Amino acid sequence: MNLFITLIIVPLVFIAFIGYFTGSKEFILGPNDDERKKSIKQKSIVQSWATIFLFLLTNFLFDLFNLQDERLSDIPFVFPELFYLIILVVSYFIFLVINNKKISA
Repeated sequence: MNLFITLIIVPLVFIAFIGYFTGSKEFILGPNDDERKKSIKQKSIVQSWATIFLFLLTNFLFDLFNLQDERLSDIPFVFPELFYLIILVVSYFIFLVINNKKISA
């Protein structure tokens, strides 16, 4: 059953999310957004991915120059990928609000 959920349900839900977040009707359940809303959503996607890139670059530079905080070394971080996914989604919504205010002004 887990294999069924992983191979069938998760990609369908993912495609529906992509359609909603990009505003494109090319995906399943995509909203009927006009060109302005599509542009705002696409700008927000690019800005959120740039934010993730900035976090990953900062993490790499901390590792490269050995700048880790020793107080945090004893704390186990079970799912570090989840942290980056949360940053990605939260930054998308933050940039969506910012871009909506810019365009509407």
